[in-house]
Amino acid sequence: MPDPLVLPRRRRMRGATPQGTWWGRAWLRSCEEVAAGPDELAGARALARSGRFGAVVVLAGMASAVLDPGGEGALVAQVKVATLTDDEWEVVVRTLAGRSGHLAALETGELPDELVAETDQHGVELLPGPEAITTACECAGWAQPCTHALALATLLAWAMADDPYVLLLLRGRTRETLLDAAAAGDATRHAVEDAAVRARRILQLSDEAPPGQGFADSAVAAYDERIERLL
Repeated sequence: MPDPLVLPRRRRMRGATPQGTWWGRAWLRSCEEVAAGPDELAGARALARSGRFGAVVVLAGMASAVLDPGGEGALVAQVKVATLTDDEWEVVVRTLAGRSGHLAALETGELPDELVAETDQHGVELLPGPEAITTACECAGWAQPCTHALALATLLAWAMADDPYVLLLLRGRTRETLLDAAAAGDATRHAVEDAAVRARRILQLSDEAPPGQGFADSAVAAYDERIERLL
């Protein structure tokens, strides 16, 4: 199993919250859509800003953090996300390999909206809907998501703004796995394109084949040599 991604503990925030991103807001909307009401949402945002959470540990399909670590009332909150299937990740990898700009954007901290749109056209949702997100917490609250889990989801949204690979890991793949798979897919694509170019050239040459007068004919020999190089 790959090593977990550990997001450092955030200090207590005074003033403005971290700058949001469109994908972070979309993630948070999905988490908040099943919240009990506005009071829980306001409480979750305040708790996320409080600095009371320890480091957030992110694995494929799950994130967890301890509230008030080391204290008597410490508790663990979790957010779980349905991971994409292997076939769905194949769609994502093909899309990444097909456009180098997508990977470049991810490496600079951006989630290209074109990537999300293109995979969505193939039935693959990189951004999970509310039905793909569940939460758990050790608190005594009867409703989920509780304030603690929503606060954790808020912390994750801020982390996604800094690093979109946090979102992709929650959907099931690490940065390293995606980069390796996209590189392999890019190499395969170039090999296929090169083979197609060679095939078209061979067909073109076949139309130009000299009539020839036997094996010793120099034109035929030169033609055969050109074909052999393409093969």
